[in-house]
Amino acid sequence: MMEPEKAGEIQEATRRPATSKVAKVTVVVLFIAWLVDYIDRLVITIALPEIGDEFSLGETEQGLVLTAFFITYALFQIPGGILADSWGAKRTMLVAAAGWSVFTAACGLARGLGSMLALRAVFGALQGIFPAASIKAISERTTRKQRLTANGAMSASNPFGAAIAPMVAAPLVAAFGWRGAFFAVAVLGAGMVFVLWKGLPPALTRDATTDGTGMDGDAVTDDKSAAPVQVPVRDALRLLRSSVMWRFTLMFCGFNIIGWGLVSWVPTFLRETKGVSLTGAGVLAGIPWFGAAVSMVLGGYVFDRYLRGNHRRVVIPVMLVTAVLLMFMVRAETATEFIVWETGGTLVMYLAYMQIFGLPLRMLPPEYAGVGGGMVNFGGQLAGAVSPFVMGFLAERFSFEVAFSFLVLGAGVAVLGALITPQTTEAFRAGLGRHLRTPANAVVTEKS
Repeated sequence: MMEPEKAGEIQEATRRPATSKVAKVTVVVLFIAWLVDYIDRLVITIALPEIGDEFSLGETEQGLVLTAFFITYALFQIPGGILADSWGAKRTMLVAAAGWSVFTAACGLARGLGSMLALRAVFGALQGIFPAASIKAISERTTRKQRLTANGAMSASNPFGAAIAPMVAAPLVAAFGWRGAFFAVAVLGAGMVFVLWKGLPPALTRDATTDGTGMDGDAVTDDKSAAPVQVPVRDALRLLRSSVMWRFTLMFCGFNIIGWGLVSWVPTFLRETKGVSLTGAGVLAGIPWFGAAVSMVLGGYVFDRYLRGNHRRVVIPVMLVTAVLLMFMVRAETATEFIVWETGGTLVMYLAYMQIFGLPLRMLPPEYAGVGGGMVNFGGQLAGAVSPFVMGFLAERFSFEVAFSFLVLGAGVAVLGALITPQTTEAFRAGLGRHLRTPANAVVTEKS
């Protein structure tokens, strides 16, 4: 008769591929969803000069159009996390994706500044409930050992989406006008809803997501009693009292001041200042973000395996080097030189992405991943509400050189955040402990 220990090892070895497959399929499905999210979101950055001409908008008002999205996008990060934690990640994502696809098309019907601002605000609210739900979906479908790498792979869709969005949007604007471009990318959103609905695997057991057996090899289950814990809204809100989480929010805000500033204004800058064509601006604006996608995954992989325990030693030098590269970018004489320096900056900057965004998500219990992810992402999207508008104002009042110089402030904010956040797992957990309820006190609900 086989010894129990040996039998357990064999059972464990057969289960491990199940969690690995779930993690891989989940990352692929969510990567596609985020890719379409970015295309729908960023088509406006290519169409902005045409919209400005039709509605007689200066750079400040064009920046306001971009900011209208980010204000509601930022405000709905935490509600989206609470909704995902209490209602379910998959349902929250499906509602968000279906809604924003409708309002992507609706933006093509805008008749002036007022209607465009209103439509972009609703669009932002619907996209705003998606990020935290996707983070929770990853947490429910990965083991703790897989999670940071999985989040890095999924999040690579963000810079990759920023890379291909202008390349997709520019030909659409050239062929169908800016209104037709919005209608066209809305169709992508509808297709993505179907992929998300049918393609996302069931969640793992809670023991699997927390490595409850000490290994990665727990089986997938459809037993509702074994579903990941969903916490009541009241308990999820307790995390909002954590100063530790808000410090990570500040760090991500600084990081994204740079990211959203570049994404929002580089296409317009290339066309209006450097004389680049519409299609050419789409291609050039996308180049730096391909490098950022690779850098993000590489940074997450290295941090997950070799640099745990002190993210400060990564974030601070990375952001300081990024600030130097941005200053060289500002001084560039040609469009090509500008893109070369921007590419260098994004390559370096995104090495720190998972240290800033992924560390708290790795340490949080899966049942709090929604609201925790929403809190951190709130900072990043608050930067999106500030950076495009401030840069538009500076470009109109002074110059684009002054506007892009503003981005160096983001590096400084990220460095400040790195200096005041906990540097070890023990310190992070100690800072959160009193704000979290134990799983035994939480409520189990149907898997999303």
